[in-house]
Amino acid sequence: MFYIIEKQEQLQQLPSFRDCFVRFIQQNDNYHPKLSPLSLVYVRDITQHKGYILCIDHSESFSLTQDTVLDWLTNNTDKLFVLNKKEAMYHYPNADKLYDINFIEIPDLTGAFTSCHTFYYKQHVADPIINKLIPISKHYETCENIFDIVLPIIRKYRLNNAVYAFNNGDLTRVFHEIESNGIKVDKQCFIDSYSDNLIYPQFNLNKGRIYSQYNLYTITGRPSNTYNNINFAALNKNNGERLCYRPTNDTFVEFDIQGYHPRLLGEMIKFEFNNKNTYETLGELLGVSVQEAKELTFKQLYGGVWSEYHNKPFFKNIVALTDDIWDTYQYGKYYETENRTFYLDSEMTQSKLLNYIIQSKETTTNVKMLVNILDYLKDKQTKLVLYVYDSILLDYSKSDGNQTLIDIKNMIKYPVNIKTGKNYHALEKI
Repeated sequence: MFYIIEKQEQLQQLPSFRDCFVRFIQQNDNYHPKLSPLSLVYVRDITQHKGYILCIDHSESFSLTQDTVLDWLTNNTDKLFVLNKKEAMYHYPNADKLYDINFIEIPDLTGAFTSCHTFYYKQHVADPIINKLIPISKHYETCENIFDIVLPIIRKYRLNNAVYAFNNGDLTRVFHEIESNGIKVDKQCFIDSYSDNLIYPQFNLNKGRIYSQYNLYTITGRPSNTYNNINFAALNKNNGERLCYRPTNDTFVEFDIQGYHPRLLGEMIKFEFNNKNTYETLGELLGVSVQEAKELTFKQLYGGVWSEYHNKPFFKNIVALTDDIWDTYQYGKYYETENRTFYLDSEMTQSKLLNYIIQSKETTTNVKMLVNILDYLKDKQTKLVLYVYDSILLDYSKSDGNQTLIDIKNMIKYPVNIKTGKNYHALEKI
């Protein structure tokens, strides 16, 4: 059977597949997947000798409807292995069938793309339909190349891997949902603010909304969020760029967890902060001001506890925890958290490993909270539009009532500072 499937009768002749590698080819790979429709879908049963291209919208072929293709995938395949599940969910919402290859091992795709792809993307980088112009045969060649690279990784998949299940499940779902909400911007303010480094705003700016992309494949599991030359996780507070971000509803509301990393460590060493201010508590233990306590604590957490603090409450427990983690890591040749496995590395140090573990715990703790918050907001106008490690930003609608904010505050099990404002720059504590 020919590899191009462009008519309904051809699709019906395809046999049912089992576990497959699937690549959803949007109309331009540089555009945010929220903003680029599907052109083609490549599918290959991992036990078969070739794959197929299912045509949805391409200049060389007739077209199947997207719903027809997606229904066929749902009804005629088992697991669908993809290179990025969070992105694939924009095109195929049946998330339970999707399995992210990158959470098994990140493949090296060097050399997978054809010279035709390289040429077209060099000459027409911003053309929104560039993949409709690249010949289907070249897309097929590229997908077959990628399949050869990822097949050994797919075969490493293990059903009962709890770390993989967390990442492929709640972690991916949460950040797909936040990302897909987008953030409203004042378009002219936005273009003016980023005129020096935003060459192609259309890649993630559409109809007054900007879309970020959370990278879930970091060393520690802590998502980064830099996309199209904008670092959404560290928007500058002083250069005016935050003025451009506006609520679609009535106001922004930010929940900022107070003294988060020491609190997470407190849980790990059974040290109770309760609802007291983290740095006031530590300041009392050290006999210093709140600001001094904050500075000293960060130095101890990320550079190793100084000898003069080895007998101080809280810090002596951190020393014991760090030693215990290091022993486990050295003896077992790895240390596993809920969303990452840190394998023995000659460049690893005790303080670096502790830092990695704190970031991992931060992420898994947040994801569990965010699952509840996002489920709670499903039928409301209020949307969660930005996540920045120890804070979340809500685009709040007054029609949902103050109880919505009270309920969300209660879902965050730590003390929070709450700020509100008419743009992201003007947030003021309430």
